[in-house]
This record gives sequence, structure tokens and C-alpha cells, in this order.
Amino acid sequence: MFKRLPALIAVIALAVWLGNFIIKNFLAASLIAYGEDGASRDQALVYSPSNPLVVAARAKFLLYRADPPREEEAIAELQRATLLAPRDYRFWLELGRAYENTGAADRAEKALRRAVQLAPRYFETRWAFANFLLRAGKTEAALNDLREAVALSGGVAPYPDRAATMNALNTVAGVLGNNLGALRGILPADNVSQIYLAEFLANHDALDQALEIWRRSSADGRGHYRRLLFQLLPATQSKGRFAEMREIWQSLMTLEGGGLENSADNLMINSGFERPPLSDKYPSLASPPTGFDWTMRHHPEVAARRDSVEKKTGSYSLRLTFNSAMNSEFENISQLVLVEPSRTYRLSYFVKSKQIPSQEPPYVEITDAMDAAIFNLRSPAPSGTTEWIEQSLVFSAPENTRAIRLTIRSPRLGVVDRLRIGEVWFDDFKLKLESQ
Repeated sequence: MFKRLPALIAVIALAVWLGNFIIKNFLAASLIAYGEDGASRDQALVYSPSNPLVVAARAKFLLYRADPPREEEAIAELQRATLLAPRDYRFWLELGRAYENTGAADRAEKALRRAVQLAPRYFETRWAFANFLLRAGKTEAALNDLREAVALSGGVAPYPDRAATMNALNTVAGVLGNNLGALRGILPADNVSQIYLAEFLANHDALDQALEIWRRSSADGRGHYRRLLFQLLPATQSKGRFAEMREIWQSLMTLEGGGLENSADNLMINSGFERPPLSDKYPSLASPPTGFDWTMRHHPEVAARRDSVEKKTGSYSLRLTFNSAMNSEFENISQLVLVEPSRTYRLSYFVKSKQIPSQEPPYVEITDAMDAAIFNLRSPAPSGTTEWIEQSLVFSAPENTRAIRLTIRSPRLGVVDRLRIGEVWFDDFKLKLESQ
């Protein structure tokens, strides 16, 4: 037994040392993770002086959070971290950032380049190095590394990460503007990457280029193409490019499994409210009103809904119920309609009223889609109580009008008789060229 005693003592000593090592490293890691001040970093270093993670964490505190910053000491500690773990890219990356932060650009480039050499297939290293090169004015080299970073950002996916791609595009545009060659140059040629580029351009005043890319793109299984359509719709609408907007809307309706539903005989879509407006599914289309379907926005005092009980034809109509005093006028239901300038059109629709006051009836309004001041026509609903009545309105589109907005509105009702609740129904809207 005594012959085995030295070995037993050695095993016990090793176990004690190992346990002590584990405990000290645990304490150091806890101080780094949860400590708020420099003292916790100092104590962590006492527990684990040769742990590069602890050394680097203390250095980062000294550089970025100490008041005043202790730059020289921080750099020395990060250098020591790279000596403790010379093959770990993370410490070279932090050292490079620290060098740049202290104005040592040449040393920063060497350290960041070393990080890339150690982890050439990591997004983080490529991204950091590319941004450094761009800030240093080495544009061509920066674009090469940005291209690598974007390609790596998606991980195992066959296309890049969207957020990383948008950040890269913003980075390039911040230096070079909307340089389409440079922006294209950092992206792979896959369909999703090109969709990202079109989305970026649509939001950076480069609509023509965005539309050109969109027309070459195809729908994907993860909704990137749909997101692009939702970027292009308001972009084209805000610039009055309604014909192109109509093409985009057609693509969206195709994705939704339908068509535009209109014809030369009736330019309106969903004219009898037979299906829920697309804005019910995609609320962003309702505020502000966007697209060629009805948009229906909530009003706190007016109940607006599709009604399956009272209808002129089909299965539904639109019903408005005025059951409380209004704090604001109602203008929450509208549709955009493509028209030709200087052409004469006839709008017709059916309306039914119940206890509608004569002095402030709801009405249908037609305006230019871009500027309501260009022309404004109104067709009031009948007051009192009526059965279904057809109403019509003939108008000529001004010479600069490419689309109109038809809005169902009501003035603000300051007083409502709770015993005589007013209601109005609309159905079977039809807009056509008067010559047809």
C-alpha cells in the first residue's frame, strides 16, 4: 500500500490543481460576464492570468469603457492575448480594431489581415477588414473583401443574409453613392441577391435601375420577391409612375393566386366587395393607401365592413354604420384606378341609405391620384331611407392625370341620434370610358 502512496498523492494533487484551475476560470468568466467595472476585470485577471479571453476582455474595457481610456495598456494586453492564442482570429481582430481606434492604421491593417488569414471563410473577419480598407480609401481591395463577406453571410444557405447584404450596400453607397457597378460588384449573381439590390435601389432614389432588376427577377420560396414588390409599389406610386405600378400589382396578384379582375368594361378591381381587400392581409397597403384594390383603414367611430345581408348583386356589399359622434371625418376607404389623360369616363355605383341626415350625407369623391387640388368631384349618397339607387358621374380626366383615387367619405358628424343610427351601403362600382 505504501508503494502506491506517491502515485495516490500525485493523483490527489492533480485533482486539487485541476479543480482549482476550473474554479478560478469559472470565477474569471463570471466576473467578465457580469462585472460592471474595471475592478471586476482586474480580479478576473488575477484568477486567470493566462486566459486570452480574460486578457482581451480586460483590454477592451480599458480601451472602450475606462475613463479616461488606457490605450497603451489595452494595446499591450491585446498583443499578449495574440501571443497566448496566436491561431485564434478573434484576438487579432480585436487588436486590429484597437490599432485603428488609436490611429495606428498600418498596424491595424496587418492585424486585421492576419485575422482574415486565420479565418478566411468567416463573415466577421472579411467584414471588418473590408470596412477598414474602405475607411482607409483602398476602395478596390475593400470591394473585393466585401464581396467575400456578403457571399459568406448566408452560412449554408445558397444566398446571402439580407441584413448583411443591406449593410454592405449601405456601406458602399455611403462612400461611392449609387454606383451601380460597385453595388453589383459586391453581390453574387443569384436571384435573391439581385432582389436585395433592387430593394436597396428602390429605397435610394434609383427606381429605374430597381425596376430593370425586378423585371429580370423571379419569385422565390422565402418571400424575398414579395418583399421587393412591397418596396416597389409605394416607390412607383409616390413618383406617379402608375403604369409600372400596375405591372408590379399584377405580379403581386399572381403570387396571391388571382388576377387584376378588371376589364375595359370596368376599370375597377373588386368592384362589388366580393372578396376581402388585399390590405386586410397586408396592412401596410392601407396606410398610406397603396395599390389598385380597395384599401380599408380603421376609423374609431365609423364601423365599415363587408355586408353579406344587404347587397345589390353578388354576395357582399360595403356597409358604413354611423353609431357615435365622430371626432374626425371619414375618408378611410379608397381605390386607385389607372386612367388616360384627357379621356371622358363614367362612374356608376349602387347605394342604399338608412336614416342618413340630409345636411351631411356620405359621398363618393374622385380626385387626381397625385394632387387632389387638380380636380375634385363628389357624388353624395341619398339622404333619409332609400332602397338601392344607381348613381353615376361623368368626368374628363385632366391632361396630366394618369390615375384617379376614388374615396368613400363622410363629413364629421358631431351629434348622433342613438335611436336613429344612420347606415349606408355601396355596391357594384363601375368605371368605364364614356365612349364605350
